[in-house]
Amino acid sequence: MATYRVIDPHGDVVDTKDIASADDAHAWFVDVRADNTELGWRMEAQHENDGTWHFFDSTEGTSE
Repeated sequence: MATYRVIDPHGDVVDTKDIASADDAHAWFVDVRADNTELGWRMEAQHENDGTWHFFDSTEGTSE
């Protein structure tokens, strides 16, 4: 399991959650930034044994 966090275009962490799979994490990311109107949203993952945050996903301004 990994911890994921969603970061808004201003660099603020807006939500953090432990999620078992990358597919579920991506779906959660889409839900958190549901309005999809602003570029620069991103998601980072932190694995239990690692301790550092890693880039996971970002918006490109397209609706899904």
